[in-house]
Amino acid sequence: MRKWVPVLSLLFLLLNTNTVSAHPWGGLVIDQQGNIYFTFICPFVDDDHYACVWQINDQNELTEALESAYSPSDIILSRTPDRMIYAAERNNAGGGLQARLWNIDSTGKKLIIEPTTNEELFFIQTYAVAGDGTVFFARNNQLFKRDEQGQVVEVSLNAEITRIDDVAWGLNDKLYILDRESIKVVEEDGSISVLATGLKEENPENIPFAGANILFDFAVDESGNVYLAYYGNRRVLKVTPAGEVSVFLESEGPWSPHGVDVFNGEVYVLESTFGTSKWWEFWEEDVIIPRVRKVDAEGEVSTIFEYGLAEVE
Repeated sequence: MRKWVPVLSLLFLLLNTNTVSAHPWGGLVIDQQGNIYFTFICPFVDDDHYACVWQINDQNELTEALESAYSPSDIILSRTPDRMIYAAERNNAGGGLQARLWNIDSTGKKLIIEPTTNEELFFIQTYAVAGDGTVFFARNNQLFKRDEQGQVVEVSLNAEITRIDDVAWGLNDKLYILDRESIKVVEEDGSISVLATGLKEENPENIPFAGANILFDFAVDESGNVYLAYYGNRRVLKVTPAGEVSVFLESEGPWSPHGVDVFNGEVYVLESTFGTSKWWEFWEEDVIIPRVRKVDAEGEVSTIFEYGLAEVE
């Protein structure tokens, strides 16, 4: 985002060589009203693998906002600079990785991009939607933009870029890029500036399992600080506008972070357990469950939601 890990895309990661380095599982975003959206399977404990978008409202009530059309599948969330919420579903329907894009709000969902297996039209390695509806999406180390009429052109990136693992909006609606272990910024003239690099440790002590040394979701606050969910080391990193890197939040085992957003000066983090079974036996004894934690402006940490401790509507 997934029974054994939060949504199914980590299963895609481990079983499909073409997606081994893909941005998995979608993470967490917050809309204008403060509603929290995150991805996981539906129901939380189940033998099927339908990825879902879950919503937590301002009363901490949990409801299902979107269910994938196929199984196995995975849903990646994104938001515009003004916090319109989008959900991109990818699945193995149609003989290849099929992609579609939804817009989600309090009234329901709207299909924005029809299902396609044509990677030139839309590809869910990672993506971001601008306020005018333009969709930016990555394929390997290339970035493309698609207008509302479906026309796609490549964005010229005037710098060396490795594989683009994630993108997000930052200061002045600039697009921030995570390529492997660096955070870079697309400037107004198309040039690329490097905010921070070397963000991954070679052999992290707290890695959840072999092969999980992955940087997942990231978000940028109104001051230009970047918060990065480092799943492979059970940490949320903070990168200041000057490029200084520190550990903002640590997750104790068995939890690991893979989604993050910032709203009204507070940082929200999606985490999940991995369990103790082998990854290829994820359906066996262990239950893989999510939780959402919040770090307020004073640094106090609280749990917003944890499966088993809240009612599901």
